[in-house]
Amino acid sequence: MTKEFHKTKHYQADYTTFGGTIDMEDFNTNAPNRKRIEHQSAALTSSMQRKENEKYRHMTLEELKKMKLVSNTNGRPSPTLTDETWQKEFAIRKLFITPYKQGTKRLKGKGSTEYGKWNEETKGSYHGRTNWQEYCAYINDVLKNIRSGQRDFCYFIYQIEELLKFHFDTLKTKYCDGYWEVWLEK
Repeated sequence: MTKEFHKTKHYQADYTTFGGTIDMEDFNTNAPNRKRIEHQSAALTSSMQRKENEKYRHMTLEELKKMKLVSNTNGRPSPTLTDETWQKEFAIRKLFITPYKQGTKRLKGKGSTEYGKWNEETKGSYHGRTNWQEYCAYINDVLKNIRSGQRDFCYFIYQIEELLKFHFDTLKTKYCDGYWEVWLEK
C-alpha cells in the first residue's frame, strides 16, 4: 500500500479494518474486548453489504424486479416474504431513494384539513380532505411517533420509501407477517 501511495500520491482508506474508537481495554492482553470485536464485525458486515449493493447500482428498478431481487409491487408484500429477504430488498431499494432536503420535517398536503361531507347545496361536490391529505397525515403521524422513540407500523412498501426520504440513514424496519415495524436507530 505504501508503494501505491508513493506512486500515485493518493491513499485510499479502507474503513473495514477499524470499526470504532480505541479504549484502554483494547490493550488488555488477558481477555478479548467484546465491545471492540462487535464494532469490528459490524463494520465488516456493513462493508460487505455495501460492496454487494454496489453491483446493483447501475441497474434499473425494473431489471431488479425481473431478476426477482425486488418485489414487483410497491404496495402490499407477497405472501412468501420473510424478514431476511425483506432486509436484502430494503438495502437494494435504498439505492433508488433520494432523501429530502435537510430542513424538511413533514409532508405537506394543501387544502382543507377538516373532514368533509357531500354537500347538497354544491350539487354533490365533496369538500374535505383528499386522499393525498390523508396520506400526508398518516406519514406525518408515523414520523412523529418514530422521532419520539416509539415504534410504528407501515402496511405498504411505498410508505417505507416515503419514510426513507426523511430518515435515510437511521430508519430501521422489520417485516412481521403482513406489515412492517418501523423505528429510528439513534
